[in-house]
Parts: sequence; C-alpha cells; structure tokens
Amino acid sequence: MKRIELLYLSQEDVIATAMTMPETIAVVEDALREHGLGETENPPKPGVHPANAFIHAMPGYLPRKRAAGLKWVSSFSGNTGLGIPPVMGLLILNDVQTGQPLAVMDCRWITAMRTGAVSAVAARYLAAQNANTVGIVGAGIQGRYNLLALAAALPGLERVRVFDIHPQTADGFVAALDGQLKLRIEIGQSPQEVIQGADIIVTATGRLDRPIFKEQWIGPGALVLPIHHRGWENETLHKVDQFITDDWRQLNLAHEKVGGFDGPLPQRHTELGEIITGQKPGRENERQRIIDFNYGLAIEDVAVAGEIYTRAKARELGRMLPLMEAELPYATD
Repeated sequence: MKRIELLYLSQEDVIATAMTMPETIAVVEDALREHGLGETENPPKPGVHPANAFIHAMPGYLPRKRAAGLKWVSSFSGNTGLGIPPVMGLLILNDVQTGQPLAVMDCRWITAMRTGAVSAVAARYLAAQNANTVGIVGAGIQGRYNLLALAAALPGLERVRVFDIHPQTADGFVAALDGQLKLRIEIGQSPQEVIQGADIIVTATGRLDRPIFKEQWIGPGALVLPIHHRGWENETLHKVDQFITDDWRQLNLAHEKVGGFDGPLPQRHTELGEIITGQKPGRENERQRIIDFNYGLAIEDVAVAGEIYTRAKARELGRMLPLMEAELPYATD
C-alpha cells in the first residue's frame, strides 16, 4: 500500500498564503453562483450545543471546482474571558476522486474572511446605488472583517459608524482599521445611533438573549446584514420589502431545531445565489428595505480552503503528516 500523508496548515500558515480580500470575495461569489445553479452539495449543517454554544459540522462539495471538504467549527462566546478565541476549528479537504484527505487546516481565518466576503457579495447586488454609510453593531472579528470586505467591494463608501458594549473593543476597531481604509470611522454611543441613517447595516454581536434592534431604525433603501440570530425584533423580518438568505432549507431547519430569530420566519423572497445568477430579482428600487441573512454555507469555506491549499503547496507552507503506511491488519492479538 502507498504511504498516505496529508498537509497540515496552522493559522499562521493559512495567513501566509497571502490571499487578499478581493480574491476571497471572487471565490465566494463563484461558490454562491454555483449554489444558485444547483450545482453543489451543501447539506444543512448538523451541530451539538454544549454550554449554550455550538460546534457545527459543515460538509460541502463543488463538482466544477473539484473541491470537497468538511469544516468542524465551534463558537463559544465565553472564551474571551479565558484568553482564547471564541471561534476555533479545523477544515479538512478531500480528493474528489479517491476521498483521500489532502489537508487539514485551521479554519478561523477562513471563517472570518469568507463571512465578510459573503456580506460584500450581498452588498454588490442588494445595496442602494448611492450607499455611502455603513453602520456596524459589534466591533469584534466579524465586525472588522465585514467592514474590510465591504470597503473592498464598494469603493463609494465614505463613512462607518460602529458601536460595541465594550468601549475598548470599539477603540481597538478604530485603531486597527483607521489607517487601512479611506473611510471616516466614528464611534457611536448606542445601536440606534449607529443603525439610523446607515445605508448598509451589519449586526455582528453574537447571539443575543433578546431582540434589541428595532424596525423603525431602518431607513428607506437600507440593506441589513445580520451575522447572528436574535438581534432583530421579529416584526422587522416581516415588514421589510425583501427577506433573502443564502440557503432557505438550511436556515429554516436551523430555526426549527435550535431556534433562531424570535418568532416565525417571513415568506422567502429568494436566495442570494439565485440573484447572482439572474434567476430572481434583487433590489428593485432605491427605497426598498432589504434583510439578507446568510447563515453560512460550507461550500464557501471549501472553495476558499481549496485556494489556500493550492497556494500553500506552491509556497511550500505547512508540514506533511503521516496518516497511514500499511494495510490494516485483519485481526490483533
């Protein structure tokens, strides 16, 4: 039997592949296009939920890209107090001809990048043409990566307002991004102040125990991009002009099984991939208020991981680990 090895990539190895945000946006948009055409396998993600948190298994397959894999990712908000990241996990890539594991890599950076990239893709198709102001509630990793992605996709943005319940986190947001982006970054004093008047609204607070964001705060023409459940009052989902998601079956199942938005989901308008492919309309006028909730598709992670794997091999990053060297014995003593 041939010796079987796989490539191990740490978080630092993944980052060292130097994949940019515009490149990530392009990869994610292509994966969503394939999803809209029905040419992927992306079953709803199963998970376990210890400590009021989650660990999700996310398998995905993109036949055209010849990429298949699984992300095993956790989100434990209490980890911050322990000095470890709230989001951690691994991503496994498999050969689509043999099933052989090709690589196992950190998925934290991939998750942050592709989540921001999905928001950027959504904004390209759903934001008002004159959108120039972003409001972000939650100045952590997702708030930061969402802004990086939106700035890369929408060069007309001029201003961002951000709020976080921890002032030091908001200050860190400004310190980290103020020199990187040609945007005026302001710290708001409340979620309402940040949301009202924003053309694009990102709520990246983590899962809240109760809804705190109100429908009246959303102005005409605004695009709302919730990153997590339970932030918005349920009536908001039904009063906006369009409610869009990345995968209706996955979102609906998650809502039924583990709870999501408070109250029932609204009628589905369409999925983001169907808008990208032109099968369904996105924004139809400049005053429509739109919510696009992207629950997260494994094919996005797998597509990005495939690019990371190719780059890592070319740059000789990571290290090879043995998986097996001999046939499995039929019996043991």
